[in-house]
Amino acid sequence: MEGLESFFTSGQQLQLFLLSCAFGIPIGIVFDIFRVMRMIIHHNKIAATLEDILFFCLYGVFLMCFTISMARSEFRFYYCFGNLIGFTLYYMTAGTAVTKILRKIINFVRKVLLRIFRPLIKKFALICEKIRSIFVGSLQNIKSNKKNSETLLIDDGNLLYNSNKVKKNKRKNVKNFGVKSSKKKTKKRNV
Repeated sequence: MEGLESFFTSGQQLQLFLLSCAFGIPIGIVFDIFRVMRMIIHHNKIAATLEDILFFCLYGVFLMCFTISMARSEFRFYYCFGNLIGFTLYYMTAGTAVTKILRKIINFVRKVLLRIFRPLIKKFALICEKIRSIFVGSLQNIKSNKKNSETLLIDDGNLLYNSNKVKKNKRKNVKNFGVKSSKKKTKKRNV
């Protein structure tokens, strides 16, 4: 009675290596999808980094599925090496050609859309400029009103806006214009 083998034969290992090379091609196609997205929508460094992290997470899931389905859940580093070889071959041959073609298509579509929407963009820019001028004028009015509200009032008992004030609570930094001194001079009595 034969038992289960716990290791791969050299023929099986060669077959797994060649399969991992072949499965490098779909990884290259997924990478091209990310490159096309970057061509269509320009990304900053943070978005590109997040896309790269997502790509490597997808690669990790792919490698795990490959290991479970093809290699009896036995991971070997030559799977990654084979994927890298397949990816590199795709990237250098078909990937470069596909990217050039897609870049030309994207540039053509972009030019057509700009020709169609350029008048709308100009009108939208004019509307935005008018709205901006309204808000800038409003902001300047708010600033001047704030400056006027910070102007100190004259502390005069005869003026209406000061009529209800108690004389003890005089505001600081205000000169007393036209206010008569209400201090009573008392004479000392000699006893």
